Amino acid sequence: MARRLESWTTPGFMGREGGTDELDRALDRNVSRAVPPIVLALAAYYLLLSAFHMGVLGSEGHGVLAWATGGSALVLLLARGGLHLRPSLAGRGHLAGALVAVLVLANAYLEIVLTGEPWSTMYALLVLLGVGLFFLDWGWFALVAVAALAGWFLAASPHLPDREWFHFGLSLLMATGLSAIVLHLRRENRVRLEELRMKERVRQIELESALDQTERARKGGEEARRAMETAIVQVKESEERFRRLAEATFEGVVFYRDGKILDANPRATQYFGIAVSQMVGDPVLNLLAHEDREGARDGLLAPLGPGDRVRAEQMEVSARRYDGSLFQVELSVVDSLYQGHTARVMVVRDVTNQKRAERMLRRALEEAEANALAKNTFLANMSHELRTPLNSVIGFANILLKKQGGSLPLRELDFLRRIQSNGEHLLSLIEDILDLSKMDAQRLEVVREPVDLEALAGEVVRTLDLQARRKGLELTVDVPPDLSLTMADHRRLRQVLLNLVGNAVKFTAEGQVAIRVITDPDRGRPLRIEVEDTGIGIPAGELDEIFTPFHQVDQSRARAFGGTGLGLTISRSLCDLMGFQLGARSIEGQGSLFIVDLEPDLLPSPGPSVRGEGTASLAQGAERGSS
Repeated sequence: MARRLESWTTPGFMGREGGTDELDRALDRNVSRAVPPIVLALAAYYLLLSAFHMGVLGSEGHGVLAWATGGSALVLLLARGGLHLRPSLAGRGHLAGALVAVLVLANAYLEIVLTGEPWSTMYALLVLLGVGLFFLDWGWFALVAVAALAGWFLAASPHLPDREWFHFGLSLLMATGLSAIVLHLRRENRVRLEELRMKERVRQIELESALDQTERARKGGEEARRAMETAIVQVKESEERFRRLAEATFEGVVFYRDGKILDANPRATQYFGIAVSQMVGDPVLNLLAHEDREGARDGLLAPLGPGDRVRAEQMEVSARRYDGSLFQVELSVVDSLYQGHTARVMVVRDVTNQKRAERMLRRALEEAEANALAKNTFLANMSHELRTPLNSVIGFANILLKKQGGSLPLRELDFLRRIQSNGEHLLSLIEDILDLSKMDAQRLEVVREPVDLEALAGEVVRTLDLQARRKGLELTVDVPPDLSLTMADHRRLRQVLLNLVGNAVKFTAEGQVAIRVITDPDRGRPLRIEVEDTGIGIPAGELDEIFTPFHQVDQSRARAFGGTGLGLTISRSLCDLMGFQLGARSIEGQGSLFIVDLEPDLLPSPGPSVRGEGTASLAQGAERGSS
């Protein structure tokens, strides 16, 4: 026993060579436990990625990537099998983690070299973030980080100093710094934990030694035995008290027995504004507000049931400082030992700020709900009050045009047509604002039903054909035969298509506007609807903003074409409600392509820009438009 204790208390323990080696081994064991599941998860991921690349072998570089990812999955599976058959190999956690990281980085940089896409840097960025969450050793972290940065520079060097590549390189450096910070914090916490565990082992050995000496002393005399038993009781009491105080470091802790305060920690004295010496002997209920004392009496003074250490319920009461001021607290009660006798420990947590924040949040929520209700009520009333006279104006204008149009002078006839046109425009604006308000309040509902897209496209064309012919535009529909029905809200999907095709006609001076339905070639199921025009297009810097309410690309041109800037916003919201996705691609001066993904989870939209994220060339759409 003495030799065992000496081995733990030599100068090399905790901070010198012997302690450092033990600490490093403990850290490596922590890392080793995470290696097998990570290896298995990466193997599954690379199998799926290899299958994906095999599915697109016609594309450049995907054959090599398919072999590379498949080979990586095989290597990882073999490594996982080796770890299972030879558990001793798992003791080299940092080495295994570094090898896995290098394998993942090699795949990432191979994809960069083959595809030339800067976004492939994200794989290396994720690896750098991962090593900060995985490694606990600075040397291995530095090795992987240097390999990652050097590998990226070599793979990306043909593309530098392209601005987008520079952005991803800077992101990689920032990820390295963030990962280093995470590693530092994790290592500090883990080192402290391992040091505490080592110290606990020393304490256990010391206690075993003390018990051994006590046993030998008992044989030497009864007086020595009684003295040693007293020492053991005191050690256990001290350890129990220290442990419970450590559990409540950030809360106030008050020891009491028979309702009288025995002791308190410094945080409790800060809470109640009095020294421990002045608290001792006072009733514990005096720490509470007068109105809460009776309600808390049973919780603080009633005996705990057999086997209970902590009360299940928590009490929220008002506590009283010794200057008379009140503050909100949460209380819990545990049994403990104090000076060899059973006592109670009351744990106090100040929740004043939390309750204040809850009240402010509740008040803000009530105000927001009241404002939303007032806005919705106002819009509903105003839309009704405005639509009623507008319908009358539009109706009488239509009657006059039908019955008296041939007998009116040209100037009065033009006035009448303007009344009709402006009235319909104003009514459309009111409807758009009402729809937007319903969406904002989450009160707009959609009814999913089988929809014939060919018939729906025909309705849209018949509605807008006259407007297109007046501008000399060709309005075409391309719908494959034997098209199956799709589940959607017929009225809302028609509204979306009318907005998209109407915009295309409005902003196209010459050429054509095409409506296409793209299907799954195997089952004939509709996958997406495309609306393409040869109009003025959208500037690259504006493509992200076109779905913002009331946003119009060019205010000077918008005034010439008319509109409120709500059509695309409403269309995207309606698509979201139906489970679809609305995106756009455009080249200024050549035209635009709007895409409604009917099954976004199964097939992404073609091209690099989906749902307005960034700008891209109309490569595929432009070829169709010029054919």
